[in-house]
Amino acid sequence: MKLNLSLGLKVNKEDIFIIVLLSIVFLSIATWNLGSTNAPSTTTQFTAGQSFYLDLGSSANVKSVVFLLKYGSFNVTVSSGSPDNWQDNAVNIAYPYSNQQWSEEYYKWHEVSVGQTTQFLKVNFSQAGYDTIIAEVAVIDQSDQQIAIQSISNLGAGNPNLQSLIDEQGGVQYPADYMSNTYFDEIYFVRTAEQYLRLQVPYEWTHPPLGKLIQAAGIVVFGFGPFGWRIMGVIFATLMIALMYIVGKELFGSWIGGFTATFLLTFDFMHFTMARMGTADTYVVFFSLASQLFFLIYLKNVLKDGWKTSLLPLFLAFVFFALGFSTKWLVLYGFLGQLAILAALRLSEVSKIKDGLYAKVYAFLDRPYSAVIGFLAVAIGIYFLMYIPDMLAGRSLVDVLALQGGMYNYHSTLTATHSFSSPWFAWPLMFHPLTNSVYVPVWLQVAYLDGVKSTITLMGNPAVWWAGFAALLATPVTYVLKNKRESLKCLSLRNYLPEIFIVVFFFFQWLPYVLISRVVFIYHFYVNVPFLCLASAYFVNKYWGSRLGKVLTLAFFAAVVALFVLFYPVISGMPTSPSTIDSLKWFGGWVF
Repeated sequence: MKLNLSLGLKVNKEDIFIIVLLSIVFLSIATWNLGSTNAPSTTTQFTAGQSFYLDLGSSANVKSVVFLLKYGSFNVTVSSGSPDNWQDNAVNIAYPYSNQQWSEEYYKWHEVSVGQTTQFLKVNFSQAGYDTIIAEVAVIDQSDQQIAIQSISNLGAGNPNLQSLIDEQGGVQYPADYMSNTYFDEIYFVRTAEQYLRLQVPYEWTHPPLGKLIQAAGIVVFGFGPFGWRIMGVIFATLMIALMYIVGKELFGSWIGGFTATFLLTFDFMHFTMARMGTADTYVVFFSLASQLFFLIYLKNVLKDGWKTSLLPLFLAFVFFALGFSTKWLVLYGFLGQLAILAALRLSEVSKIKDGLYAKVYAFLDRPYSAVIGFLAVAIGIYFLMYIPDMLAGRSLVDVLALQGGMYNYHSTLTATHSFSSPWFAWPLMFHPLTNSVYVPVWLQVAYLDGVKSTITLMGNPAVWWAGFAALLATPVTYVLKNKRESLKCLSLRNYLPEIFIVVFFFFQWLPYVLISRVVFIYHFYVNVPFLCLASAYFVNKYWGSRLGKVLTLAFFAAVVALFVLFYPVISGMPTSPSTIDSLKWFGGWVF
């Protein structure tokens, strides 16, 4: 049985089985302990000078008071004793803090030590930033257990929403980790996604809106909290599994080519970790890969039927490019790779025309280039449609247009530094070849939990990345060696489509970072992970027919899964002994 889709894809029962199986495997692993589904969401706003006290019902040995700060900043003093006789235990504790300088945070738990036996606790905000919002307050005893709060009462000027501080005690997690906190760039994307739902001018404006709008959809469906703001990334990463299989099969013409590329992506560390973080990068890679898939379909149709073939796949390639560009601009590099391949293919034909320059230019601009201008207009329209929520929140069309220049200026002039930034050439290796002082993997989050450690580091699966990078470098080398005595016709797309497709897109999406001076991170390499998988799949597909090829491939697959299991605590946040985590630090630049 074959399903002949309108785009010319041929997907049989075996293909569907593989796609569904690997999708279920990835979805199951990625949703496990993704984040709390019972996170406090009701909030109370505070200003300087407001106070309240908590009644625990009876005397208890209090270790600390924890505050879930949604956003804002504050200085707090916590006192024990009784409503008639307070003794200060923690005075003017500032949160968030960085050398006592307030910094931006969003939806994080903060702890104030008390160390007293008491029934009552007084909380006084001696200073509070504009719009300081607190979602929940909880009291912890010396055994790290939550103490039930019997009541909460105002002192001085009343706060009408005071009960919201203790109405979701079941959502308190102590000690806090990624399951109940935002981490890394979630502080920007999650806050902005919620603001879009409230039709407020978005906080994060340095990237286009679509990624935050997709997150907002997840919050609407699954509720506000870590699970709700992360689940859409998992869904898109799972859909990418299906895309990867179809790309592999279309490129290599075999199930093993599609399976290999998809299997490697399923167990890649970066694909897994980025899927589980509430940022926009997974959507970017999904849209980019979808655009490249439809471009591949169009390219194959042109090579088979000529330029008169249907333009629908090319149109869809432009649409998905527009969606990716509406999420993050970096998809532009891969899109330029598409245009370069088209231009090279047309130039190879135009060069054979014996007539003058006018005839060559006319031939070059013939179909599909006459339609490309219209497709670009559609792409631009899609991009600006994504700003409708911004305009509903108060931005004018002029503001939106001006914002594009602001975004460019921000990224082109950014001079900030970061401990976990790394140079472009270190990314596929995951270590700096000259020094151990550069942290190439990004340490996203850490929490210390009663003798164990919860940590999340962004890196690639060494088996996937190192083998994939070696295969990618070997692809053009073997190509040149094989054709060194042939003429330029050896560059034919028809004969070497897989090699050219993989190499062109990989380098178009990687080498631009040579020219970028702003701080960059290994996650900028995420868009190239599918091409590392395809490069390895190229050689597996080539040698699968031999007995040795099968043995080496199965050993490779086993190594990929073994490393995923071994590094799972480091990439997932699963609480693990520090000694186990430290044993995985293979290089000085690996910090977990």
